[in-house]
Amino acid sequence: MSNKTWDITIDNQSHKIEFKHSSITHKRSILVDRSQIELPKDQRRIRWDTGTKHKFDISGHECLIATRSSGFDFKPELYIDGKNAETGLPIVYEEPTKVSDEAIRTRRIGVVVIMLLIGIGSLWLNGRMLLSSGGYFPFLSLLGPALLVISGYYVIFPDDPWVIPKPIPFRLIAMLILAFGLGIVNLWATENGWYYLLFSSG
Repeated sequence: MSNKTWDITIDNQSHKIEFKHSSITHKRSILVDRSQIELPKDQRRIRWDTGTKHKFDISGHECLIATRSSGFDFKPELYIDGKNAETGLPIVYEEPTKVSDEAIRTRRIGVVVIMLLIGIGSLWLNGRMLLSSGGYFPFLSLLGPALLVISGYYVIFPDDPWVIPKPIPFRLIAMLILAFGLGIVNLWATENGWYYLLFSSG
């Protein structure tokens, strides 16, 4: 459970605002002075939070809890009458749900490491199976090269791996074609005994 609490004063009255989010059920709730605010249905459970805004009112003052992605997690921030409750900065100087460059770098590093490990592991496992027993997994033959190409793409280009840009850039389309093209080539090479020619001791 991810929780965040703010103790604020509005019109000389103290208020306690709580933001709660379960990492298991993905259910989220906002409480003001221990009373739960009714959230729109599409905001009650959010699995992948890339930036949301929850608006409510306290004694005639406009309040907003904005969630900003911080990589593989998110950070909630409270705004009262357009000002950040912690920094005092007006909301006009910052887009509250905009992903930071640091968060994008964190995502890219995570995606690259995971895809490299899975891609190399897929190729190694298939190669071992093929050379030892003659069997292999076609899906892994496709997956290994594709993941290596995709991880290489995010090493070279500073794109956010969680966001599909609009319009889709040509380099992303070319990368996907290359990734799955190499996967098909690797599957063909596996089926036609190229692993034996490359790695067999004779």
